[in-house]
Amino acid sequence: MSDTRPLPMIPYGTFSRNVHDQAATHHRVIKAQLELTYRCNLHCRHCYTDPYNDRAYFPRELTLTEIQRLLGEMRDVGIIWLNLTGGDIFMRPDFFDIYEAAVGHGFLLQLYTNGTLFTQAIIERLQTRPPFSIDISCHSAEESRFDWFTQVPGSYRAFLRGIELLQAGGLPFSLKTKLMNWNAGEVDQLRRFTEENGQPFGYTTSLSPRLNGDCSSLDYRIPPDAIRRLHSNQDVAQETDGCPTHDPLSPPAHERLFRCGCGTDTIHINAWGELSTCTFQYETRQSLRTHTVCEAIEHTFTTIHGLTYRTDSACRTCTLHTFCDKQPTQARLETGHPESPIPYDCDVAVARAESTHQQPLIHPLHHRSRPMTARPGASS
Repeated sequence: MSDTRPLPMIPYGTFSRNVHDQAATHHRVIKAQLELTYRCNLHCRHCYTDPYNDRAYFPRELTLTEIQRLLGEMRDVGIIWLNLTGGDIFMRPDFFDIYEAAVGHGFLLQLYTNGTLFTQAIIERLQTRPPFSIDISCHSAEESRFDWFTQVPGSYRAFLRGIELLQAGGLPFSLKTKLMNWNAGEVDQLRRFTEENGQPFGYTTSLSPRLNGDCSSLDYRIPPDAIRRLHSNQDVAQETDGCPTHDPLSPPAHERLFRCGCGTDTIHINAWGELSTCTFQYETRQSLRTHTVCEAIEHTFTTIHGLTYRTDSACRTCTLHTFCDKQPTQARLETGHPESPIPYDCDVAVARAESTHQQPLIHPLHHRSRPMTARPGASS
């Protein structure tokens, strides 16, 4: 008779909270996002990676051997949650070689995909060793509008077919919606579609410039007043963009340039093998072709922690910072300087803060009439 006993079970929420608490205490990295490719079968109008969705750039992407090495190094530094994304992950012919290696290392795998490339063979392969979750982009509940946005006729029907295959296969998935100026009027239809497929409806609204610096994707931003209305209507949905807390209005407690979670417990590796602290953090990156994951984490985290405001930017003392989506890299691409306020983000922060606090607030830019300058004694 065997004397082995089953391992005790705890709820996932408890496990996750405990791991995050320990990571914060011991300054450990536990989450990673790995872009496997910039290749995609769609050309979504807002996509930040689409400029590199061109065969001229494919040779620059990490090889299978390089990815397998990085997976081992990520395991060794303590990564638990691993998000595989793109482009679209299923555009890589060697996807399942990567997937099997990642499963073998014990990561909790989250897959990001547009959902249009699922086949019965892919579903059956995933069923043998299911991922932790699969996130699928849901742009519209109307075929013509969906296809217009992806710029690929038939993409909506392929998306629906992918959802049907996932449901029939019993695989865990969720639908993710980004509200923009062209689909915000569909919020009720999108909510209904999502809930009819057994998922809670949530949305994000932030958009970023393309990786090559092209800001045309920002043309699809939802107007701040529309965000205010959505934020005020608690029955519509939950906004899942990056404001982690809405503390009482007060100036930042420090002058660090990055006020979000950058440089805490998460890393991002792009399709060309460059490591940073966030998907949209391109102020400092380290090549994993010349450095180990551990070395790159040490370098980039130290650099990010050391970046501070050196000008009299309104962002430096803004009391609405916890409501703001500003990212320094986006500010540099959009305004020319990583410390500069992004007027759109200021407008959105005011809308969110006024909705939360139920009172009118002074816009952080309205009292400033002179250009941003360096503070005395500051070096650029």
